[in-house]
Amino acid sequence: MRRHVSIFWAFVLAAVVGPLLAQEPPPPQEPPPPPQGDSNPRPPQEPAPQLQQPSVQQQESTLPHAAADRWAWLDRTRQGIYDALWHTSMRVDRWFGSTRDDSQYQTIYGSIAPAVLWDQHYGFSTPFRFNVNLPLPQVDERFHAFIGRFDPSELITESSEPSGAFRRQYGPATQDQTLFGLGFHQPSKQGGYFDAGAGIRLSLPLDPYLKGSYVYERGASERGLFSVRETGFWQHSQGFGVTTRIDMERIYNLRYLARWTGSVTFSQKSQGTLWWSAVDLLRGFPNRRAIALEVESDGQTDAQVPLHNYGAKIAWRQSVVRKWLVLELRTSLSWPKDLPEQKRKMSPGVGVGFEMLFGTDEFLARPVTF
Repeated sequence: MRRHVSIFWAFVLAAVVGPLLAQEPPPPQEPPPPPQGDSNPRPPQEPAPQLQQPSVQQQESTLPHAAADRWAWLDRTRQGIYDALWHTSMRVDRWFGSTRDDSQYQTIYGSIAPAVLWDQHYGFSTPFRFNVNLPLPQVDERFHAFIGRFDPSELITESSEPSGAFRRQYGPATQDQTLFGLGFHQPSKQGGYFDAGAGIRLSLPLDPYLKGSYVYERGASERGLFSVRETGFWQHSQGFGVTTRIDMERIYNLRYLARWTGSVTFSQKSQGTLWWSAVDLLRGFPNRRAIALEVESDGQTDAQVPLHNYGAKIAWRQSVVRKWLVLELRTSLSWPKDLPEQKRKMSPGVGVGFEMLFGTDEFLARPVTF
């Protein structure tokens, strides 16, 4: 815990106290980034598609020389993480006889994300998430390995839409887990396709899992996208289970995104059926900035309190110092109730966090603290 807090405050000193929070504005002709929907629901480690942005090197060349030197330690840290990880991916793939060029392994990407969150009901938390996507071209272009710290309800059961780098501040009660696994993804297309995955928790007890999904999609985000995702899974701690999730979204003028997600999940160890629903509204702005609102509720049919929580949250997100360093500020109002004897009352919340991207500098309008 102490190490996670230290990392977080290192980011705070770098990005809040420094004079470079007002980053160099891009050329006037650069359009604002569109809000990012997730027309193909992916694991949290895979970034959604984005309009092409100028490279990190192009942006940093506009910084004064003294300012660039001041933040050189951030550049060295990011580059060191990236180099270590793509070399690891290459070594793993060469266990299977690969002789491919180094450049194929340099497509690795991921993020590191410390945060401080607080709400009146649950108090303070200092989540620390990371995720790394490791390409394995020798095995198959459709396979990848991953390691990271995730919410199991997003990655294994897929009952929740991927929230990004940070765990949800409210919602179904879960505990982040450090997981290692393999994923298989067919290219998304109109109609149906399959995804699958397997992995294990990197702590005792190990708690392995297997899952497979059939996804049916129609339309496009710009005109209206409808998708149904049916996931069957087995996890040692949950037994066999199934999740049905429906997503509908539309992007307007490359700036606004409206999205609804609803899911129901049942497993051998669950108390009835778990359900979750959320409406999201996102707005992208120039200079790599975005704002988002979400209204959410969740519950479990046979639990002592069938309606666990409902509420709303809003977040502001923007790049600071570097294109690949993102600051996020959020606030929330929720009405949680965990036990029958508790009185349901309003619980305000606030949060701040950073996300350091490596292997990519694509800005996503979708908040990571949701």
